[in-house]
Amino acid sequence: MGRPNVGKSSLFNYLVERDRAIVTATPGTTRDLVTETVSIGGIPVKLIDTAGIRAALDEAEGIGIQKSMEALADADMVLVVRDASQPLTNEDQELLKQVAERSAVLVENKADLVGQEFPPHANNRDAPIRTSALTGQGIPELRAAILQHVTGNAGGTTESGFLTNARHQSLVRDSLNAFDAATQTVHNRVPHEMLLLDLYNALRPLDEITGATTNDDILNLIFSRFCIGK
Repeated sequence: MGRPNVGKSSLFNYLVERDRAIVTATPGTTRDLVTETVSIGGIPVKLIDTAGIRAALDEAEGIGIQKSMEALADADMVLVVRDASQPLTNEDQELLKQVAERSAVLVENKADLVGQEFPPHANNRDAPIRTSALTGQGIPELRAAILQHVTGNAGGTTESGFLTNARHQSLVRDSLNAFDAATQTVHNRVPHEMLLLDLYNALRPLDEITGATTNDDILNLIFSRFCIGK
C-alpha cells in the first residue's frame, strides 16, 4: 500500500517476475486490486497490489481505495511503500499510523533517484527496506523480509520444510498415499491413462494448499497427450 505513483505496481511486478499490474507515469493508474500468488523461499505467498491511498478524485477511484482498505484489514502483512526521493508526506504518516499495530514493513522505493546521499541501512530489523523497481536494488532484502514474516524466523534462516497446520498435514499425507499408488501402477505396467489418474489424485491435495493447478489443467494434459477410448 501507499500513495499513488510511489512504485507499488512496479515493485509488485518485480516480485511476481512479470508485468502483471499496469504501470504508467500517471498517478492513480491502479483502481482495483491486483492479486498474484508467488513462491518465496518455496512457500506460496499471495500478493495484492492496491490502489494509491489519497483523497479520491472520482467515484471509481473511491471504490478502489475502499477495496484497498478492506484488503489492508485482511492482510497478514503490509508493505507500506513510499517514494524515497521525496520527503515523508502527511499521507505517508497517516498510513503508517494505521498499520502501527500490524505486521508492517516500510519500503522506501525509487532509491536509484537518491544516489550516494542515500546510503543503505546497517543491520537494523526495524529500519525501512530501500528498493528500486528500476534496478532491482533491495529486492532480495524485501523477499527475505516477507519470508521472515511467513516463517516467523527472526534469525533469517528457514527450515527445509514444515507443516504447522493439521489440515495441510492431512492433505500431504493423502498426496503421499496417491504417489505410492502411482508407483505401484508403474510396477504393474498399467496403462498411462490410469497412472495419470493416480498422479492427479496426488496433485489434488497439494492444489488445495497452493491453488497452483486446476482441474482443467489436468484434463487438458490427459486429453492432449493420450488417446482415451470412447
